[in-house]
Amino acid sequence: MAQESLRIGKAELTDFVTSIFMAVGLTKEHAGEWAKMLVWANLRGTDSHGIIRIPRYIDLVNAKSINPAPNIRVERKDGAAVVLEGDRAPSAVAMTMAMNEAMDCARKVHVGMCAARHITHTGAIGYFALQAAEAGFVGIVMSASGPMMAYPGTRVPAVSSNPIAFAVPRRNGRPYLLDFSTGVVANGKIMGAADRGEKIPIGWGLDKDGKDTTDPKAVETLLPLGGAKGAGLSFMIECLTSLLLNESRIAPDLESWAIGDDPFLNGTVIAIDIGGFGNPDKFAAEAERLGTAIAGLARAEGVAKIMLPGERGDTVRAEREANGIPIPKGTWQRITKAAQTVGVTPPM
Repeated sequence: MAQESLRIGKAELTDFVTSIFMAVGLTKEHAGEWAKMLVWANLRGTDSHGIIRIPRYIDLVNAKSINPAPNIRVERKDGAAVVLEGDRAPSAVAMTMAMNEAMDCARKVHVGMCAARHITHTGAIGYFALQAAEAGFVGIVMSASGPMMAYPGTRVPAVSSNPIAFAVPRRNGRPYLLDFSTGVVANGKIMGAADRGEKIPIGWGLDKDGKDTTDPKAVETLLPLGGAKGAGLSFMIECLTSLLLNESRIAPDLESWAIGDDPFLNGTVIAIDIGGFGNPDKFAAEAERLGTAIAGLARAEGVAKIMLPGERGDTVRAEREANGIPIPKGTWQRITKAAQTVGVTPPM
C-alpha cells in the first residue's frame, strides 16, 4: 500500500538540510550549496535525486567516502580545457566549481570544458547545466560512475546509468532544460518506490538472477533506456569523463561491483559562448520561436499542453514553491532519524 506524504516549505527544508550537512563537518557555504541542489531537485519533481539521498550521504561522509573538508583545486588549465581535482567533495560543490571554470574559459575563448575527477554522487546534473544557461551560455553536463546497468546481451551490471543534461537560454521564460539518466529510470526512483511501498513496472530492473522484477528492494541491475541506445550513450559518456581523466570506474570493477556501492565519480561540464558563433540575442529569439512553433502544433487526443524541455519541471516547481514540497512519510522518517543521529532536531 502506498504511503501518505507530508509537505514542507522550500526555505524550512533548505535550512534543515543545511544544518544536517554542517553537523557532519561541512562549512556553512558548502552545506548550503549541497542543500540548495537537493531541494532544487525536489522542487522540480526529481524526487529521486533530492533529499531522499541524505541518509546515504551521511553514511558516506562518516565512512570518509565523501570529504566534508575537500581541497578542490585546478590541476591543469590550457586554453579551453580544465582538469579539476574534486578531492571527494560533495558534487554540488565540486561540479559548481567545475562549471564556473568552464564558463570562465568560455568568456575568453568562447568554449570551456572542465573534467572533474574524484567527485561523488552528482545528483540532478541539470542543476549545473542550468547554471550555464542562466548566465547566458549553453550548458552540457555528464557524469560517470561504476557499473550498475546491464548492457544488451548481458544480465549483470556492465555500464552505469550515466546521466547527461543540456540547458539552452531563450528569450522569454526559463531556459530549456533536458536532464536524463541513460537507464530506463534512475536508481533513486526505485528507492522512492520502496519508500512509498509501491511496486515498480516490469522493465526497470533485474533481480540477482537476472530476471525482471516488480519488487524495488530486489533490484540488483538497472536496465538501459532504449536498449542499445541508452547503453551505448552511457558507454560514450564513460569515454568523455572517466577515460578522459584516466580514471575509469568500470573496467577494474566489473567482477566486484554491487548496485549499493558508491565509488568516486568523474564528471565533465561544457559551457558554450553563443556570441562566439553568432548573435546571442538572435539565438535567444530563435530558441523562443522554435519552442513556440512546436508548442503550437496540433495536439494528440487527450493532450492538454505540449511540454518543451524543462517545462514540466518548471510547472511542478511553481506548484511546490506555492504549496510546499511533498515528501513520502517513509522518506521523511528515514531523514529525520538520520538527522537525529548527528544531533539535528527535525522541524515539526
